[in-house]
Amino acid sequence: MTGTTIGGIGWTSEYLESAPDVWSLSMTDEDRRLLWTDSLAQRWDEGEAAYAAVRSSVRRSLDAVGFARVRNLISPDASDADLITSLSFILDEVGRAVPQNAQGDLWTILRDRDGDGATELGFHCDTCDLLVLLCLQPAADGGGNTKLASARHVHDIIERERPDLLAMLEEEWTFDRTGRAGRQILVTPILFTQDDGTIGCYYQTRTVRASANLDARQLEALDYLDEVLYRPEIAFGLRLIAGDLLMIRNSRVLHGRSPYVDVPGPEARRILRAWMNER
Repeated sequence: MTGTTIGGIGWTSEYLESAPDVWSLSMTDEDRRLLWTDSLAQRWDEGEAAYAAVRSSVRRSLDAVGFARVRNLISPDASDADLITSLSFILDEVGRAVPQNAQGDLWTILRDRDGDGATELGFHCDTCDLLVLLCLQPAADGGGNTKLASARHVHDIIERERPDLLAMLEEEWTFDRTGRAGRQILVTPILFTQDDGTIGCYYQTRTVRASANLDARQLEALDYLDEVLYRPEIAFGLRLIAGDLLMIRNSRVLHGRSPYVDVPGPEARRILRAWMNER
């Protein structure tokens, strides 16, 4: 199955589990060391071959399935400042960081805030081209896993089962994002065909439900979309371990997070996050 075919028909969780080479690359400890040394120095030398492998794999995976994972990319034991310096240089040809909140932060550390990790984060898209996550410490209880869903596969299921609701999801919806980064009022279809023929998506269930007075048919369309997203063949669970990089193309892949119960101290879950727009 080629990258073009995957992008054209969407993917299932079963397919991703059977073909990790399509979306994942594992770095050796030596290549990680070379990448780290060169990226901190802000020039490519002995780590250039490893960098070329990462760059090629990320681009190929983003084009094929809309997300890319690189295992063992960076040691999570470094300072936050050095991690940001290194990752920014490694990803410079892929995209540039943009503000991800009203405070204008380009990089943030995701961690449990007053027990909010225990609440599942539903499927959604962010208002940037690429979501970048670097796992510094996974949740000790095994939760907090990223969940992914192919917009194309979701589209095809709804088209087959409820074409009347798909037609509604392809209409314009209002997302009121007042006080957040980027555009404050976003009017867009939830599912749509992009210029390259792939199926695109934009969705934030709580935001759209709170942004307008929705009638019964619109609520039915949103409820059906949410139900499809959580079907086992759709929702692909991905557990990141320390040092793993995950990049998600928001226009083609919806993402969420499973709940977790955090623990204090060094075992607490920590994820370094950036929003990027592609170059």
